[in-house]
Amino acid sequence: MDGSNLYKHQLLEYAQDLARAYSQIRQSQAEFLAALVSLLEMKAPVVRGHARRVAFWSLRLNDALGKPLDPGALQAAALVHDVGKLGLPDRLIQSWVAHNDDDQRLVQMHPDLGASLLEHVSAFRDWIPWVRHHHERWDGTGYPQGLVRGEIPLGARIISLANIFDYRIHGYGSDPAHTVSGTVAWIEKQSGGAFDPDLVQAFTSLPIEALWVNRLWIEEDK
Repeated sequence: MDGSNLYKHQLLEYAQDLARAYSQIRQSQAEFLAALVSLLEMKAPVVRGHARRVAFWSLRLNDALGKPLDPGALQAAALVHDVGKLGLPDRLIQSWVAHNDDDQRLVQMHPDLGASLLEHVSAFRDWIPWVRHHHERWDGTGYPQGLVRGEIPLGARIISLANIFDYRIHGYGSDPAHTVSGTVAWIEKQSGGAFDPDLVQAFTSLPIEALWVNRLWIEEDK
């Protein structure tokens, strides 16, 4: 092998080594996020599958918008949007709902707690704001910072809508479960209030009933 070909061969091997290392890092990150979700579901069995469903609906909404966000980043953020609840008292994790004003103040800490946990991994920093702000509202009455309209990161707006959709469909604590059609109608009424009107329009354009009928695979253990 002459010098030129040897050089090219060495560069190719180096590139392949880097690709393998990067793949292993990405796999490790995914396993870390999956472990966080599993721990949360162990503490709160009532919400088993919630994280995967929120990720599923977030990705479908991102598709409907023309994929403005990286699907991998959005899926990661949606999966761990509630991991901050691991920092709450066990009674709140297990019930998943606040029963009084003191409980509500604690629950409202979970987006910041989750973001603070995830900030220890530098690779997550681009999408951590989506976790921190997934309880903001379009009209500025959400938390933790009361951001309004376009101040709210798009990823957080997407996750917020997907999260509430799944929450209302299943119901937690004393909150009843609602039908798909009833939930969609409620979301439409919240356009310009809780949710970005453009996202509501994109979400309701999806074949939601058909997607819901075929949803069970996302609840299966991996």
